[in-house]
Order: sequence, then structure tokens, then C-alpha cells
Amino acid sequence: MDYHIRMLAGSPALHRPTLYRSLRRLALMAALASALASCTPAWQQPIAPEDVIFLSRSETETRDNITVTVAVPSEEETQQLFGTNLYKSRVQPVWISVENGTQQSLTLMRNAVDDAYISPAEAAFLRHAGPKQVDREMDLFFQKAEFKNPVSPGASVNGYIFTNIDEGFKNINVDLLSDTALFNFVFTIKIPGLNTGMEYVDLDQLYTTMENLTATEDLQARLQNEACCATNQKGTVTGDPLNIVFVGDRSAIMSALIRRGWHVTEINHMKSALKTTRSFIFGRQYLYSPISPLYHYGRSQDLGLQKARQSVSRRNHIRLWLAPYRFRNMDVFLGQISRDIGVAFFKNTLTTHTIDPFVDHTRDGLAGDLAYSQNLSGIGYVAGSQISTETDTHYNLTPDPYYSDGYRAVFFFSEETTSLDEIDHLMWLPQWHPNLQPTAE
Repeated sequence: MDYHIRMLAGSPALHRPTLYRSLRRLALMAALASALASCTPAWQQPIAPEDVIFLSRSETETRDNITVTVAVPSEEETQQLFGTNLYKSRVQPVWISVENGTQQSLTLMRNAVDDAYISPAEAAFLRHAGPKQVDREMDLFFQKAEFKNPVSPGASVNGYIFTNIDEGFKNINVDLLSDTALFNFVFTIKIPGLNTGMEYVDLDQLYTTMENLTATEDLQARLQNEACCATNQKGTVTGDPLNIVFVGDRSAIMSALIRRGWHVTEINHMKSALKTTRSFIFGRQYLYSPISPLYHYGRSQDLGLQKARQSVSRRNHIRLWLAPYRFRNMDVFLGQISRDIGVAFFKNTLTTHTIDPFVDHTRDGLAGDLAYSQNLSGIGYVAGSQISTETDTHYNLTPDPYYSDGYRAVFFFSEETTSLDEIDHLMWLPQWHPNLQPTAE
């Protein structure tokens, strides 16, 4: 958001009243264009699911004699499958298949997939655009496409649940209820179409070789010797402190983040600029708003995520860089987290977000957030970040002041389900830092 608004506001000749009129006009034009784009011809003949490639991206899990498969069609594939672009109405079909190898009937709990799920009639009604007879055929098609309960013993059932749209990644929670038990399956599915920074980074090709650390002491030493902070592109000015570390398989890390409402971010382009402007002016959420680049290892972040609150000016965001070493064959990501609490206004420009200066509060808050993901297996702390106090204050690139004890929170992730009371609170003593007394957790 900051980059786009600076472009619009950067001219000294463009005063603030003119700026806001320009931004509002731009947002209204974008809203009108979006409304016109949602007007489509009458319902078109859908294509059979086996002729659409979305099932090739499906994911399957088998447990307790039950096999669950899920898939999410892209916007284009949804148009083919349903004869209308449901994405334009913010509706996203989720295909679910259940093979019941138990001796009891199973019921798929639709609210577990999406607590505000959309009924087939509602999904069809949102896309009505033709004669009554055509709309009626469309209604019947959507009803037939829905997943039908129950799944009898030995039977297999598949169909769609109509959910609210997610972009980038979608967390899909499948709860199957029998007379005596509840069976839970959780998936994190990548959705094609969102233009994110991840599409341009091949993590497997970043390094020709990667050292594999096996001793905890070696990991601690390596992390405390990393640079304290991210930098500008030239590496000449330090910015936000590098205050978090993620260790685990990428799928487990992404599942934990997506499950807790974190979203990957779009790259800066005209479409994201229009979305950001609308969000800023009208105070709306923009779940995938771009974040500005910071630099470590000589490159901008490999992965950017954000957790939006009321509007684009209030959000938490994470930047992650894949480290050139692994720990017990698991990836290590060094990162930075901060909380945006508003937007700073200057004479000629609207600059970047204002962050909560007490960055440790945001760092430690992430521990509480990810604890509920059921993928967090352990957490410890090491030194190596930037100490910043009232008497010796450091600044990010905005520049905003921040205050920190200089520790990094190290999060360990597992593919196995981990409850709150099973999370390992590692008794690491951060002994390296000369200015702080080590304390046990």
C-alpha cells in the first residue's frame, strides 16, 4: 500500500485535498469496473469434472479406514465446472470426496469447512442472469453438485461445499461425525491465480549446497550469529529487527500460518494498487495487500504474509528468508514480524505504516497465535536480534523507533497434531548477550 500511495502523493504539486479526491475517484472507478465485470451472459453449459484438470491438484489423507480427498478449482476452472464465474460473487466451491471404510454412517459437517458456508440455492441465485427457465436449470444443477450426507458404510460420496473465497492458500477442515466418534482431517490447499512473491522464488534453487545441523547448540550458535536486522536494498542501512525463526517442513509451517488466518501477499502491480487504494479509503480489509521489500542474504524476502485486521492500515505482517542451512533435515527460515497500527502522514507524501514500537509484544503474541494452529511443537529463544532501549534507541527504515530485548523467538513445527499442553517450551538460556541477564522461561 505504501508504495502505491507514495507514487500518487509524491508530487509536491499534488496537495492533500487533491490527493484524496484523486484516490477516491480511482477507487470509485475501480468499483464500477468490478461491478460491470460481474455482469455475465446467461448460464453456460458446464464441463464434466473429469475434463477439468483441478483434480490433479487434489490432496488425500487416509486414517481410521476413512479416505478423504479435497480439491479447490481455480477461477477459470470454476467457470468451466459451473457455467458461471462464482469467484466474481466471492463464492469458492470446495470438492470433497469421502470413502467410508467403517461400519458406521458418516456425516460431513458443512460448518467445519466454512462456518459461513453458502447454500447451493444462494450460490446459484448470486449468478442468475438469464431467463427463468435457464435460472431454474442452474438452481437444480447446483443442488445436484452439493456434497450429500450421509456416507453409508462401505460407500463413497463426493460433491461440493460452497464457501467464501480464499486466495493463495485455503485451509480446509473436514469433520466427519459418526454415532460414536468425530473424525477430523485438515488440508492446506494452494489456489492458482493470486500473483504472489512466492511465484517468483524457487526455494529449492536458492543454494547449491546446504549444511545440515544436527546439534541444538550448533543451531543456537548459528542463529545468534545471524545479522541483527533486515536492511535496505544496498545493505547500507539497517531496518526492522530479525526477531523470529521458523524450523520445520514447509508444508507444516504453511499449514500452521494459513490455519491461523495468515495470508500470502500479492506483489506490487496495478490491480493490487487499486485494491489497496479502495481498502485505504473505505477502511476495508485487504487480506493480500503487498508489503514493502526488506533485504537479508542480499535479497528481498522469500515469503511475505499478513494477518489483516479492520483495514489495510492495521495488520500484522511477516517476512521470511530461507537460511543457507538446515536443522535435522528441516528448513530454517529467519524472519521479521511487526504490527502496523496506522499510517504516518508527512508534508508531501503518505509514507509507510506506523508500527507498534514494542516489537517484542508482537513477537511473543505470535507464539500465542501459532499455539492454536496444532502444528507448533516447540518454542525457544536465542539472542542475536537488536537490543533497543529508551536510552539507546534503534529505528527501522521508515524511520520508526522500536524497543526490544534483542531475542529471537524460535518456532518448531510438526506435521503431527500438537495440542496446547504438548508444546515443548524449550529451556534455552540465551547466555550470549552481554547486556542482558539470561532467564529461564
